[in-house]
Amino acid sequence: MNDKNWYSQEQRKLLKKERYFTGSHHYFFEVKEAKNGSKYIIIDQRKKVGDEFIGAKIRVFEDEMSEFLRIFDDLVCFALNTKSNKTTNIIENKIEENNNSLDLNPPFFSKLVSTQNWQEFEKYTYSLLKLLGINNIYSFFGQIQAGRADGFFKIGNLAVIYDCTLRISNIEENKYEQINNYCNQLQQGSVYISDKIKEEFINYNKQVWIITQGKSEHIKTINNIKIKEVSVKDLIKIYEEYLTNIDNYDSLEIRLYNL
Repeated sequence: MNDKNWYSQEQRKLLKKERYFTGSHHYFFEVKEAKNGSKYIIIDQRKKVGDEFIGAKIRVFEDEMSEFLRIFDDLVCFALNTKSNKTTNIIENKIEENNNSLDLNPPFFSKLVSTQNWQEFEKYTYSLLKLLGINNIYSFFGQIQAGRADGFFKIGNLAVIYDCTLRISNIEENKYEQINNYCNQLQQGSVYISDKIKEEFINYNKQVWIITQGKSEHIKTINNIKIKEVSVKDLIKIYEEYLTNIDNYDSLEIRLYNL
């Protein structure tokens, strides 16, 4: 494919994108729509070598997806020595798994995604994070201090300052000063939880989460600190997946890092 055609294809309509980062590789996934209306998937793998990223892309077109899925699933099951084949049964099991997870959801989940009371939202968000299995977590609920976040947690090699808000528009603008303040705190490599408790995280991956009832997305990066909008709906989804999917091998740290 010549450069002109390549550029033209890359400008086609983007329908959905996902990303996944590991310690050594970055993966970017996109679903695009061709001029004739058909869909295709782009998988972009990148690895940093020196000061540059090198990588490769593949494209999977609509008429190839079923067979690609079958082969990929077969190879994954073989590599992991798993007997079940969940990938090819996603559509058939989706309704059943969703119903099972709803039965196991705590009652406050429904309030968390609908409440317009900021105190409830902050309190239930902390409960959800604890329920996910984040043990090293602190809530600053009820503490009046200018520039103070709603909470802080560490898990594995990930350190996060989080702020809960019911406002889901213009987050970067509305939270501009707070975001800069949180980044400065993370950049220092430590935070004081109280007069007697200090948490250090100098060599950790650092993130700022603005937790909302909206959609998860990357807002920006400041000095390698990722600032994200994180949806409570996606956090609930992680909880449900861990309860219902015994073949989920991703660690919680990786799932949270890649939100």
